[in-house]
Amino acid sequence: MPFSFFKTGMVLAFFLFSFSSIAQIKIKLINEEDNSLLTYAPIKWTVINTGQILHSVTNEQGEIIIYSQGSKIALLITYLGFEIRKDTIVKDGNYTIKLKVDLKYLPEAVVTDQYAATSPEKSINKVIVIDERKIKSMAANNLNDLLSNQLNVKLAQDNLLGSNMTLMGISGQNVKILIDGVPIIGRVNGNIDLSQINLNDIERIEIIEGPLSVAYGTNALAGAINIITKKKQLNKVTITATTYNETVGRYNNMVNIGLRKSNGVYHISAGRNYFDGWSSKDYVRFQEWKPKEQYFGRVQYLRKIGLFDLNMKSEFFNENLINKGTPRAPYMETAFDEYYKTRRWDNSVTATSKLPHNRYLNLIVAYNVYNRTKTRYLFNRVTLDKNLVPESNEQDTSKFTAIVLRGTYTKSLMNARLNYQIGYDINSETGIGKKLKNNEITISDYASFLSTEYSPTIKWQIKPGIRYSYNTSYKTIPLPSLNIKWAAQKSLTFRTSYARGYRAPDLKELYLFFVDVNHNITGNPNLKPEQSHNYQLSVVKKIIKKTNWLQPELSFFYNSITDRIVLANIKGSAYTYSNLDIFKALTTNGNLGFKMKDFSGNFGISNTIISSASKGLLNPFSSYEITNNTSYLNKKTGINASLFIKLNSRAVNFITNELGAPIKSTMSGYTWADLTLSKPFLNQKWILGIGVKNILNVTSLTANGNTGGVHSGNGNSMQLGMGRLYFLKLDYNFIKK
Repeated sequence: MPFSFFKTGMVLAFFLFSFSSIAQIKIKLINEEDNSLLTYAPIKWTVINTGQILHSVTNEQGEIIIYSQGSKIALLITYLGFEIRKDTIVKDGNYTIKLKVDLKYLPEAVVTDQYAATSPEKSINKVIVIDERKIKSMAANNLNDLLSNQLNVKLAQDNLLGSNMTLMGISGQNVKILIDGVPIIGRVNGNIDLSQINLNDIERIEIIEGPLSVAYGTNALAGAINIITKKKQLNKVTITATTYNETVGRYNNMVNIGLRKSNGVYHISAGRNYFDGWSSKDYVRFQEWKPKEQYFGRVQYLRKIGLFDLNMKSEFFNENLINKGTPRAPYMETAFDEYYKTRRWDNSVTATSKLPHNRYLNLIVAYNVYNRTKTRYLFNRVTLDKNLVPESNEQDTSKFTAIVLRGTYTKSLMNARLNYQIGYDINSETGIGKKLKNNEITISDYASFLSTEYSPTIKWQIKPGIRYSYNTSYKTIPLPSLNIKWAAQKSLTFRTSYARGYRAPDLKELYLFFVDVNHNITGNPNLKPEQSHNYQLSVVKKIIKKTNWLQPELSFFYNSITDRIVLANIKGSAYTYSNLDIFKALTTNGNLGFKMKDFSGNFGISNTIISSASKGLLNPFSSYEITNNTSYLNKKTGINASLFIKLNSRAVNFITNELGAPIKSTMSGYTWADLTLSKPFLNQKWILGIGVKNILNVTSLTANGNTGGVHSGNGNSMQLGMGRLYFLKLDYNFIKK
């Protein structure tokens, strides 16, 4: 009897053991794109018979074991960077599940003014993408470096206010610059300092030429530049460290850390840029290019919560710039020194969701702070003492804060006849400083917008849109747009568009009050917003033969701007902002992209005609640009060589004279050329880069005519480069899968 009981127990235990070993589901998760294992992926499952809900993560082999208890299992897999996967498993056994990469996490996908992430070829807008490969091949440290070779972009340098740009002949204050869709604040003299926008841990830059006022409102009259931070993180740990040094005394160091955890992805980056200062001549103290030091960092956390992808980001920027004055006569023992401090603190939370039936919800909340402080001292070169200059107008502190609330609800189904997007956009900016009337001013803008994409056939896309807004400081108007795309053939595409654009006067243009012994500048609260009509037409064809391809493209842009805002001399030394009646620009572009064996790049030519005539393009001025980017990659050795050349002809701008009449100001032409080389070592862990920038030794340009600035005169010289320089760059890459 005891033996029989023992025997029965052994059989029962064996049965239970066998059942438990069989009643299980083994799942392996892999990336559909490259069959890589997906480790630490969160999986939630429901035991249908009991209703029990459990969850866990895959192991280092991308596997997970689920004990089914003899029931069907309902799976829910939400892994950041991949599409949500729902499945039901009926039988026990081993399964391999492939997850599709979420399109918005692909490097080649574009998102600026799109219903959903898509490829540049499928976008109804003409989108220029500058990817990470080009950023690295140019050894670009900031946005100014990167745009130095971009067609239709002209750069200018003020060694106290920073670098600025024009796009298609239109000033940079009409270009919206965004990071992950959030506008950057802190315009000085109407422009964002491009040298303050670092490209550390950046995936790509998207540029759309022409008004985007329907989607982004003011300051997007000429176009938009959207900087996309890195979000894709498939490996468990990635670490990248970079050191960059130039012969002119520039020393930069950066580090990026990416972590993938079961609860999401972390990106942490930090860096320091240091510059000694540089001059074309030997001065006792004064330097044309001012010494400066920058510290910057970003913390970014991405995770999935239910149907939402959350992107929480905070970044900080700090710059100290020193302007040492020339010694004062007669004894040269004292000099005036100025210290400029810039602080940026940008915070945003973005929530995106793909809802059922191909609906998308995108929400953005952002709070940005910008501070700029100028302090002036009298420095004694003998005693080394420095004393604050007592006049209060010699010291200045400006602070700007901005709150952004933006949301869109989109229907975007591939091959659907009708898709649409509806959204709201709330922007409130506050300026604080003694140069503003009443020391504090707030301007708020409340807008809603609607657009639809109608496809009567598979080859046609028609996208009308309109934006309505209310502004607390000036009267607004409805802003319509119309985009049409015709895919005549598989590789031949026509695009045309019309857009109404506008740029609202900023806080300083409206309310500035800067009057002292050296300045007499006042704002004009009666300014009208700049308004424009923009027309575009482009045709592109891609010719593919095996692994080689050519992509010729021809495009035309016409902008007619009324009430353009300029700083005008009204009497004696008094200046104020006023509306210039007309500004017109017609741009013609030709571009040829290519890839042939180990060579790739593009060749572009652009011609811009501008005029201030009320009818037609009378008394025009024409300027042109020619660019050539060519890269050679030897796959055996890994050596990459890139040559970047841009020829800029003489350029012109229209400003007003003392009588308010438009006059021309011209700038001499120049050619800019860079050559870079890079080679990986030790299984791609180390990459050494060397090169020469500004090969033709450009330093300054000659400006003829009144430049329209408060301190400007005739025959001015504008600094552009520090002459020919050489650089050395070293990257270290660590990956733990």
